[in-house]
Amino acid sequence: MIKIKVNEIFISFQGEGPYIGIPATFLRLYGCNLNCEWCDTDIGTYEILSVDEVAEILMTQMEFNNIDLLVITGGEPTLQMGEIKRLIKELPEDIKIQLETNGSIFEYVPEMEYVISPKVDKEKVFENYYKYENVFFKFVICSQEDIDEVISLKNKYDYDKTIWLQGEFSKDGEIADLIRDNFHRLENIKLSVQTHKYLNQR
Repeated sequence: MIKIKVNEIFISFQGEGPYIGIPATFLRLYGCNLNCEWCDTDIGTYEILSVDEVAEILMTQMEFNNIDLLVITGGEPTLQMGEIKRLIKELPEDIKIQLETNGSIFEYVPEMEYVISPKVDKEKVFENYYKYENVFFKFVICSQEDIDEVISLKNKYDYDKTIWLQGEFSKDGEIADLIRDNFHRLENIKLSVQTHKYLNQR
């Protein structure tokens, strides 16, 4: 029996990125391979469940709440990619599955959409994933250097799809001002704001 480490399963709306505002069921998995100093996610506890148990919980919640978007997040969910691939087989094909990942562990599964927020080796992560149609990039912005790096990647790889820029939450307004000051250098950029935090939602 395949087991999976689950931090929590909950209903909310997608608060950031390309699906902002859409109702979703969130499957937050335990564990991360990075230690970002500004990380705001508490993944200190987990429950070990079988993949079948997780699938049953997800389907019960999604059917009752009329939700068709499943967001698999973490921590870093790709640490349990084998278990995720097994879970996908247990879910109906009409469910849209979005994987939120830092992209540092490369494995592409076409049944999911990826929202990649690179934290380390950003160019390597970008190079690995940028050619796939169902991949979205969301960069956390803390400084002008971060914006310069995004522009450099877009230019180097001739990338013309939308990229989401999200200010580090503690200085969200300041970063929005900085992004605005760079409008003349930016193309196909959208601002991502963590609306769920402003509304005290998960």
